[in-house]
Amino acid sequence: MMGISNFSKNVSALIVLFLIGVPANAALQISRSGAHVPGQVIVKLRDVAPGKRIQAHAISVLQNAAGEDAVVDFVPLEMAPSVFKVSLASDSLLDAAIRALRLDPSVAAAEPNIIFHTFEDQTPGQTPNDPDFGKLWGMKNTGQPDATGQVGRAGADINVLPLWNQGFTGNRKVLVGVIDTGVDWTHPDLIENIYTNPGEAGELSANGIDDDGNGLIDDVHGWDFESKSKNSNDDNGHGSHVAGTIGASGNNGVGVAGVNWQVSILPIKFLDAQGSGSLQGAIDAIEYAKKMKVSIINASWGGNQFSQLLSDSVKSTGDAGIIFVAAAGNDSSDNDTAGSYPAGFGHPNIIAVAATDNQDNIAKFSNFGRKTVHVAAPGVKILSTTKNGAYAVLSGTSMASPHVAGVAALLLSLRPEWDYATLKERLIRTSDPMPSLSRKVLSKGRVNVMNALNDVVPPSNEPDESLWRDVANVIESDHPYLERQNQTFAISVPGAKFIRVHFERIDMEKGFDSVRLETSTGVVVEKLTGKFSDYMTDYVIGDSAVIRLTSDLSVQGYGFKVDRIQVIE
Repeated sequence: MMGISNFSKNVSALIVLFLIGVPANAALQISRSGAHVPGQVIVKLRDVAPGKRIQAHAISVLQNAAGEDAVVDFVPLEMAPSVFKVSLASDSLLDAAIRALRLDPSVAAAEPNIIFHTFEDQTPGQTPNDPDFGKLWGMKNTGQPDATGQVGRAGADINVLPLWNQGFTGNRKVLVGVIDTGVDWTHPDLIENIYTNPGEAGELSANGIDDDGNGLIDDVHGWDFESKSKNSNDDNGHGSHVAGTIGASGNNGVGVAGVNWQVSILPIKFLDAQGSGSLQGAIDAIEYAKKMKVSIINASWGGNQFSQLLSDSVKSTGDAGIIFVAAAGNDSSDNDTAGSYPAGFGHPNIIAVAATDNQDNIAKFSNFGRKTVHVAAPGVKILSTTKNGAYAVLSGTSMASPHVAGVAALLLSLRPEWDYATLKERLIRTSDPMPSLSRKVLSKGRVNVMNALNDVVPPSNEPDESLWRDVANVIESDHPYLERQNQTFAISVPGAKFIRVHFERIDMEKGFDSVRLETSTGVVVEKLTGKFSDYMTDYVIGDSAVIRLTSDLSVQGYGFKVDRIQVIE
């Protein structure tokens, strides 16, 4: 699920397919390292011709490449008629089928039906009267402990209470598409904010007719693209948790409160009871959200492999003016180099979100990226609604993303004229700067809804660059480093207020072995994997720090060499 989904080295990644703007031989290289639906290909045709001639041609291409009986079915997606799901007789035919399709000029793209996962950790004029509001540190952090007992830092929240105190608690005219595992329609804290499709409601709700002409029958409260039915109820709990942070009813004397006490939540289900879903389902879900004219999409799911088809679908939401809020991922990795999608597609309407804890530290599991992850928000030990009318505490960038989607919805309720570019720029520029985020996200901080509304830019808390001085100190790992290492190197400069480290060279097995700069209490300030030279780290507050080298069983590289340390005293 999209809290901390700890994807394995092989299963976590989605298939990397560079189909546009690359040499032909590169386009034909098919990565099979990620999870996919066995024997299924998603194909986009350049033109869906009358009489299905082009579909018949594509089937013929497949039969010539993989055998007369290779194709079991060739059916269009529910919401994207130019995109087809092809089922093959065997998964062993997949590579040959994709190669043949990509060589055919009638085919725009062909990819395995890759699998996505949620990003969740398995591990009016008043404060609302919801009995568990005091546990919602992401909304109002008074320094209260989280569910594990970690004491918070007062003010480490999204600063929504001042807006509520002015009576600004949202508007049901703002429609948010929650693309996820479904949403519990009848949850007492959600029922008032579940969207009802007026074109299918009332006596039309069970007549078996597509009354509103959107291609789906009786979609009163969204749609389930996993089971292809109108029952978009949640069988996992993740989607309901996300929905509760965005819009659990506030001040109703029940449970918790969302960022918006009034909002319209459209449940769009494509992830199953285990929190997994296919590329086919993701595209259908996004196209449906677009057709239903949502203002915001929340995507608390993803994977590590690029998909051109999914990228195109997300891009089209920007063309429709939709804000696409996406969780950054839970691999503790740098999205600038490794990538996590859909958060990392780079389209201007995407807001990629990292997770913070109740002390304004970046979460240990959270992905980051100074260029590709835009903001951070509360995502550790978050209490919210879940399935079957219950409540649960979950962690993950899955939980951070709906804080930002909720903030976006609340801002649109007050400033409906703002487009996605205006809103995104405000959130980035007005975030509260935090040392733990200064080189982790583009905004260098955690979102603050009051700042965004009033265009308040907090002063920078970055140390003055002119005050840094060198301290001669050479620190080296073994060359090459050893397997299965978890080696620490302590740094202490008595009297220092800030410390940072200059690496002359780093060479670690990318993605698997790493060098980390940590505080003396173990908080990760920066994690580096791969190759770097002449690299200056972020800074640690205080007079001590730790360098930690970790490695697995395979491929040992040079390691690292520190040629100097810098301090401000």
